[in-house]
This record gives sequence, C-alpha cells and structure tokens, in this order.
Amino acid sequence: MLKRNYRLAFALLALLVSGAISFPSPAGARTVQKETKAEKEARKQQEKEEKERAKSEKSSKSSKSSKSSSVEKDVRISSSEKSSKSSSDEARESSSRGGRRGRNRVPSAAPAATGTPAIWADRGDISSLNLILGIGSEEGMPKPPFTFDKEDITGTNPKIKVIDANGVKWNIKFDEEVHSEVAASRIAWACGYMVEESYFVPSGRVEGVTGLGRARKFVGSGSFTNGMFEKRPDNIARRRIPWTWDSNPFRGTKELSGLAILNTLLNNWDAKETNNNVLGMYDADGTTIREWYVVADWGGSFGKMGGFMSHNKWDLDAYNKQPFIEGVSGGTLRLHYSGKMSSSLRSVPLEHARWFAGIIGQLTDEQLRDAFKASGATPAEIDGFSRRLRAKISELKAAVGN
Repeated sequence: MLKRNYRLAFALLALLVSGAISFPSPAGARTVQKETKAEKEARKQQEKEEKERAKSEKSSKSSKSSKSSSVEKDVRISSSEKSSKSSSDEARESSSRGGRRGRNRVPSAAPAATGTPAIWADRGDISSLNLILGIGSEEGMPKPPFTFDKEDITGTNPKIKVIDANGVKWNIKFDEEVHSEVAASRIAWACGYMVEESYFVPSGRVEGVTGLGRARKFVGSGSFTNGMFEKRPDNIARRRIPWTWDSNPFRGTKELSGLAILNTLLNNWDAKETNNNVLGMYDADGTTIREWYVVADWGGSFGKMGGFMSHNKWDLDAYNKQPFIEGVSGGTLRLHYSGKMSSSLRSVPLEHARWFAGIIGQLTDEQLRDAFKASGATPAEIDGFSRRLRAKISELKAAVGN
C-alpha cells in the first residue's frame, strides 16, 4: 500500500514538472515572473518614451491654448480696430454730411422775415439801360469750370444744377426756351419788373455729370451748346409762392395791368400761376425787405399764343402773324391774348395801358436788338423779332393816344 502511494506521488510530481497539469492561483493573486535584463531595459525605454510623449502633448496643448488666446485677442483687437475705424469713418461721413447740411443750416444771406410786397420799380432813364446784361453784370456772369450738382426735374424743360468756379449756384436750362427766356427777361426788367439774373451761354462743359434723365440728350457727355444760365444766389429767398393773377396784393393796379400787357406783347402764352413766384430780397440799404412778385418763367414767349395743341415758342413767323390789340371801348383796352393768363387781364383800363406805353415806349431800337443779341439769336432773328416788337409798341401807343 505504501509502495503504491509513493509511486502515485512520484507520478504527480513528474506531471507538475512537465507542466502537463497546473493549480489555479488564489483569488486576486498576481503571478509575478522575474523579467530578464533585456525586458527590463525595454520597459524603461518605453516608460521614458511615454513620459516624453505626455510632456510633448502637454506642451503642444499649452501652445495651442496660447495661440488660440492670441488669435482671439487679435480678433478682438481687429474687431475693435475695425469698429473704431468704422466709427471714425462714420463720424467723418456724418461730419461731411453734417457739413453739407450745415452749409444749408448756416444762416443764409437771404431774408427770413417777410417784407413789403412789390411788383414794379422805377428804372429811371430807361433809354440808358444796358439790355445786353440786363439785371446782371460782367462780373456776375457764370465762370467756368462748372461742376455738376444734380438734375432739376421740375417744369417741362431739361435742366441741371451746377456750381461755377466762384462757387455760385446756377440752373442751366436747355432746349427751345433758352433764347426766349433771356430776351423776354431783359425787356421785362427794363420795364421795371423784377426778373431772375440769367445769361445765354453758347457752349461749355460741365464736370462730373452723372445719372441724367431728360437732360442726357443735351449734356450727357458733359459738353453742351445753347444753355440758359439762371443764377441761384444765396441772398435771395425763393418763397415758392405761385401767386395768382386774380388774387394778389396788386389787383386793380396799373403795374399789374402793365405786366398783363407785357405778356401779350411778348406772346407769353404760358403765363400760368405755377410760373409765378415771390422772391424775398433786401433793398440796397441792406435792411429793407421786399417781397417781389415775379413772372419766373418767360420761356413760352416769342411764338404763337393759343391752346394746348396750337401754341409754340421762339417762332419768328408765328410771332409776326399774331395780332396784338383787339380794340378800345368804354375806357378799356382789349388785348388779343390766348394762353394761360387769367381772362380777367385780357382787357385793362385805358389809363393803365397809357401809363405802360409811356414806360416801354422809352426803349430804343438798339436796346430791343440788344435784348435779342443777349439771347443768342441769329442776325435774322435779331432783326425780325426787334422789328415786330417795335411795331407792337407803336400799336399800343397809338391805341392809348400817346
């Protein structure tokens, strides 16, 4: 029995040594094997590399964080600078806009208060007046170069606003009214009526022209021919009051009757109320204010008077053919007027007509010719229009007994 147990023990021992069988380790126990020298060096090298990699990753993370902060800071600075620049630019633009508005807000040389209504002034010795310049002067003429401001879309004729070399503002009108406007305004001024300062300019150039509508045909390239320059001075208040022929401070006066006769003399069929205006101006003393009631547009003159489809402008043949006076009866002069002026002024008291005949009758033939020269008329037009106008003046004088 004992011998058999020994044999069994030796057999089990042999199996254990050979590894054919094994016993499980206790729960939680670690099997520790003794590492070789090579394994130990490999482990240390691996640990060293892991430490260096961790250090590198930490450094990289820190660098990225720093770079991100720097970028964010740069973005904030850039944003701040942009905001500052934007604010600065906006301020400059606002200042510029404010400056432009400011110029409009600066107290004007024009009177703000309302003055005394006026429609006529005594010109003194009418035969000595210069009708080439009229109310203007050599010094007051438009001075190139001209700078474009904007297009004026009021009225029916193409117009633009410009500023000349002296900083003076002008309206330039083109097309068919340029000649009649200048010639008529010279004669009206000589007869004692207030007009706006105007000049005919045969050709010129406007710098910076852009965005034109109806005026493109006449000055789209910047160059123009046949322009009527009308001054827009800062010392005149344009009241924008389209006064009516039937309701105004001068109703029943000889001065208003004289203006009605003048409209018929010049064949100004377009004497509608919207072509009338009031100009606030200081007298020569610099303190007295006058509210001048004016015909602000004489462009419909020197053609044929008539209805919507039958009138025209600056037509010598038509001007020659149309009658002027229909007759005198009961102390009234009846005018052959056909147009937009009130029908109540198509006949005037004979005494009023006699007074006006004494005014316009003082103009010499040379002065009449000068008025048409100033308008850019051709030699034939100067001769023809001045001759017919003289004949109408003579007809008026004969009708009133002067």
